[in-house]
Amino acid sequence: MTEKLANRMRNIAEAFQDHLAHMPALRELALTPFQARLLRVIGQRPGVSQLELARRTQRDKAQIARAIKELDTRGLVERRAHPDDWRSQCLFLTQSASTAREKVEDQRREVAAIAFSSLDPAEQEQLMALLGRIETTLTTHPGLFANAQAHAPRPAPDESADES
Repeated sequence: MTEKLANRMRNIAEAFQDHLAHMPALRELALTPFQARLLRVIGQRPGVSQLELARRTQRDKAQIARAIKELDTRGLVERRAHPDDWRSQCLFLTQSASTAREKVEDQRREVAAIAFSSLDPAEQEQLMALLGRIETTLTTHPGLFANAQAHAPRPAPDESADES
């Protein structure tokens, strides 16, 4: 049964991501889904570093650097020197990026509302509690295939689940 549950969770995640990837706001704003995700994380955590973005999005530093360079060139991200580490930069959204992010977030909320529309509020609360328990297990368990890298500190679970 656990394999079926894991497969079902993956199918749901893929279907949700597919809907997000086809939001009209992305086309209108000429953003890739990954760029929109970066704007979302930067908007949630103003001053985040590129290294933290890499951890939160599970992408390598080079991918993040290229994406941030593109967003910076388009005037969507502002880089500021980190106050304690001269090698690092803090990332902030520009006003135009904040407006774009809100448009994408509105459509993201619409996708989520549709996804959960077949559940009544009590069922949504129950699902949230169950998924929270699974998330806690996965973020605190060292893992079956643990290695030195797996013991590195994990970023805190994305609180964005609480926002929508």
